[in-house]
Amino acid sequence: MEQPTPFHQLGRFVFLFQHIEAALTDLLVHMSGGDSEAVLILVNELEFGKRVKTTDVMFARHVDMLRPPQSAEKSEFHKLMVEVSKLAERRNEIVHSKYMRWQNVDGLEGLIRYNSELSGKKGIREEVEEEMLPERFEEDCNRCALTLMALEKFRLKLIDWEYPDAAAQLQR
Repeated sequence: MEQPTPFHQLGRFVFLFQHIEAALTDLLVHMSGGDSEAVLILVNELEFGKRVKTTDVMFARHVDMLRPPQSAEKSEFHKLMVEVSKLAERRNEIVHSKYMRWQNVDGLEGLIRYNSELSGKKGIREEVEEEMLPERFEEDCNRCALTLMALEKFRLKLIDWEYPDAAAQLQR
């Protein structure tokens, strides 16, 4: 099987991140318990960081309303939202960068990612450079895939909490 190109991997990362965005929206819609269109309208106006924070707070509230409360789930979900925020930061770095084709000393094709960062403390603009072989994208894609699985796990928990009798019957 042919190895994926760095361009393929770049697109794959963006594609996976879009699924994370959709999974967060699905969680918000599910937790609203009501008018999904109203939630979608509100989500459309939220920048991604605020969507993550809103999902985190709504999940905590949802857990607090359960009888009995599932308090341990709140901290696990919050850790997941921290990882989602880190992935969002990485996504922004990747999407808002310039790229040049590059070949390493072994002849492997990759990309060099260039991005500027402003340092107010130092009063300078710093140019960040990252060499990205397809394997580097694979690390990012794997983080996205693990995050998607964790989001799905929590989506299923929400359903189980909402329909405890059905969940109990399935476990028999």
